[in-house]
Amino acid sequence: MVYAPFVPHPALLEFIDSVFVIDIDFRARPGLSAIYPFVPSHNRFLCFYLHDRVRVKKQTGGFVSRARSIIIGPQLTPVTLDLGQHHQSVVVNLKPAGMYRLLGIPMAELVECDYDARLVMGREIDELLDRLQEGRTSQQRNDIVQRYLLGKRAQLRPGLPFDLAMLHQVRASGNLSIEQVAARACLSVRQFERLSHERLGLPPKTYGRLIRFSHAYKCKESAPRTSWTEIAHRCGYFDQAHLARDFRFFAGHPPGGLTPEALASSVLLRTIEDLSVAL
Repeated sequence: MVYAPFVPHPALLEFIDSVFVIDIDFRARPGLSAIYPFVPSHNRFLCFYLHDRVRVKKQTGGFVSRARSIIIGPQLTPVTLDLGQHHQSVVVNLKPAGMYRLLGIPMAELVECDYDARLVMGREIDELLDRLQEGRTSQQRNDIVQRYLLGKRAQLRPGLPFDLAMLHQVRASGNLSIEQVAARACLSVRQFERLSHERLGLPPKTYGRLIRFSHAYKCKESAPRTSWTEIAHRCGYFDQAHLARDFRFFAGHPPGGLTPEALASSVLLRTIEDLSVAL
């Protein structure tokens, strides 16, 4: 199994957090499950699938195959992923307002949606996929996708103090008040809320909860034997009951549903978060 993280080129750090290159042959890894419950994240992802297509099951209905290039908008409900027999992917993890800056689309229009990237970014995505499939190493694939993103810099929407303020909120695990983050952005709370809908797709309070939940979920994946009491304290929850409410809201189940035994067979995709978060 290859699971290679890369820090972005310095010129990309304003809107890209990290790039991951993944290669998992489940046929060669008995005991490792290709089924992964993907809970909502505060991050936005641009995904390229180079071998088996990923199938997605939402809360109603069965598994549906996705395109080979996917733009994932803001999510508030969990989905189940079937990664296939041989999963190869390149995942671009964007910073809080990075997807808005890259696409120029108000994020409120993409809530609970994912799209074939070709429909949004054009046929150039086909050429990028071809080049990624020709890459033979993780480093080559990382170089290919980062060169593509460097070519998009001239088209980026301008950065704002809002974007930097939201990076501080991520660093604080979502525990800064709206007033504190708005002040960092040099905005009134009302102005801050308006920009949050446009650039993040969610109200700032909900986004802060999602950051905190994402960090708690990642902590459990990274260290399955860590107690929920310790995780609640580490991530800024008032108590374990406070954490449990957010788990039920975002994951659809209490924290106890994420057991060490289940994690032992999991691909642990939640680790694709906040590699650099450079300010």
